[in-house]
Amino acid sequence: MRRLSRQAITAAIVIAGALTAEGARAAEGASSHYLPGTAGDFAIALSPAPGFQIADIAWFQSGSVGAAVLQGQVDLDLSADVFLNLAIGTYTWGLPVPGLTYTVGAVVPFGYASIDATLRGPLGNTFRTSDDSFDLSDIAFVPFQLNWNTGNFHFKLAQAVIAPTGGYDVSRLANLGRNYWSFDSVGAVTWLDQEWGTEVSIAPGIMVNTRNDATDYKTGAEFHMDFTVNQFLSQTFAIGLKGYWYDQVTGDSGSGARLGSFKSESVGLGPGFLWSPAFAGGRLNIYGKWMHDIHAKNRLKSDYGTLGIAWKF
Repeated sequence: MRRLSRQAITAAIVIAGALTAEGARAAEGASSHYLPGTAGDFAIALSPAPGFQIADIAWFQSGSVGAAVLQGQVDLDLSADVFLNLAIGTYTWGLPVPGLTYTVGAVVPFGYASIDATLRGPLGNTFRTSDDSFDLSDIAFVPFQLNWNTGNFHFKLAQAVIAPTGGYDVSRLANLGRNYWSFDSVGAVTWLDQEWGTEVSIAPGIMVNTRNDATDYKTGAEFHMDFTVNQFLSQTFAIGLKGYWYDQVTGDSGSGARLGSFKSESVGLGPGFLWSPAFAGGRLNIYGKWMHDIHAKNRLKSDYGTLGIAWKF
């Protein structure tokens, strides 16, 4: 394959890597604001080209867990199906330092969640129940993202803030909002060989959360790392392996944490693709992936699917 063009590479970049949003309302509810696989799909740390970019990502999760706390009560055999649409907008400025860029952005998620669970009553009795919801989820903002490159190596530092803007009702099982703030600090490194069209990226981050005052539940700090290994087969098409590792590093707390610290962990892997044709005077990318949890503890063991489209003006 001839040398991969810069235009083809930058077309693959979507700021979704700095943006997270609410997953299943199912740490609290055996999930959190961290969405596996949203750190990016290709060349995670590569500097975006200056200008405005929009993207839209469809994100799906289907999973189950043996026990979790939702709305202040213990739920058994909980299963959840979640569909989110993530509408993303970003703007990037080139800076005077060669290879350095500054980006801001936001993601507005909305979607549908369906939850089934067995509830345990005060006398130890159990009964099966279900709930669903279609609503706005928690909006994420990225006020700060710096990218820099030297040779084949590319670096990124970003700070995301997830605000409790989503629909939330403490009396319901299915909520698309979490009713607390999260602050996600993310770094990323990409190695990209333009001669061979090969790239490897890792994106570790740490997320800290405020308390859900409605349930007196505080989810502990969460470490997460997304990674990708990709090969461009042409100037416009690539395939790759995607994965993530999640580890809750401090326990849950508060009177609502009825299962104790309930520290969670999970690992997932799966394939992905990118197609990046020229479109309307710009560059369009269509990309997708599927990931399967090969391990999960105190967290929804899930399958995840994404299909996204982005356009660089």
